[in-house]
Amino acid sequence: MSSNTSNTNVVNVAITGVGGQGVLTLAEILAKAALADSHNVRVGEIHGMAQRGGHVVCTVRIGEGAKGPIIDPGTAHLVVGFEPVETVREAHLAAKEGYILINSHIQYPVAVSMGKADYPSEDVIQKAFKEFSERILEFDAMELATQAGSTRAMNMVMFGAILGTGIVPVSKETATEVIRNAFPSKFSGVNIEAFNLGFNKIQELKK
Repeated sequence: MSSNTSNTNVVNVAITGVGGQGVLTLAEILAKAALADSHNVRVGEIHGMAQRGGHVVCTVRIGEGAKGPIIDPGTAHLVVGFEPVETVREAHLAAKEGYILINSHIQYPVAVSMGKADYPSEDVIQKAFKEFSERILEFDAMELATQAGSTRAMNMVMFGAILGTGIVPVSKETATEVIRNAFPSKFSGVNIEAFNLGFNKIQELKK
């Protein structure tokens, strides 16, 4: 099913990262929040060895025009990356007027850690992003998650960043309630704080 950013009845969000970073959980919570605000939602996921640190991609399409989960290249309003190089892999999905949200914290692939491959330079990575969009918002989500109280809350930092762009039709109040219900009570506070830090960071970067 083809999608188009000119279709005002759909918002396309692609989320990518490494297995174990919480990509799938973020996609699920974003979808639940959109449903809670009475939007039609379609979710898809593509992942290889996710449990072993493999590449993971989830798509979330929100709105009346979302008839399936597939996001065509050049039609994503948001590409959300949990790791720079993993984000480069999916940057082709971004629309020219879309945003690429990047967690700048590097998680080296196994091949790099073993010395079998080189990690690209910052210049190479940035050049790759700019081939697809000029709207690049990069920040250290791991640092914000740590500030909130847990590195495992990084995906909720990215959730806050998504809503901070103002592109996704989900209210901050709804998102907060969905987070509160998604985690055990002893963890909900940390995750809500992480969400708020991500939201505020993107608001700051967009000024």
